[in-house]
Amino acid sequence: MRTQTDPDTAALEDLDRDECLKLVATMSVGRIAVADDGDGPLVVPVNYVMDDDVVVFRTGAGSKLHAMRGNKPVSFQVDLIDPFHHTGWSVLIRGLAYGAFEHDVAHLDLSTWAPGDKHHWIRVLPTSMTGRRIGLNDGPWNAAAYL
Repeated sequence: MRTQTDPDTAALEDLDRDECLKLVATMSVGRIAVADDGDGPLVVPVNYVMDDDVVVFRTGAGSKLHAMRGNKPVSFQVDLIDPFHHTGWSVLIRGLAYGAFEHDVAHLDLSTWAPGDKHHWIRVLPTSMTGRRIGLNDGPWNAAAYL
């Protein structure tokens, strides 16, 4: 039984938007990337939920919130990696981040792992979405990217 991918038998698959959305909906932690004035990009993990095709997360005051002010472009990335088998998937959502009114997101069940007051709700409206999955050529896939 093969345990790791061989470059000659690995398959790299581009994912369509529907498959990207389905995979992102299976997870609860992703990374938001924002341009930090005068510094390199700020990339931090956040708990999130999907509201149709929009990413929603909560945050407290700080660098991340400050860098997103003014509906700035952001990137949001989610992946699932199996380092033993060298398989997995990754989805990149690029879009605009903007503050959401609590009454617009009250229907969402979103809890955060990190302590602290996270009363700022942020929505990421996608302008583009791409994804790829790497796996073995000789087996079926499930949504979690395992054989």
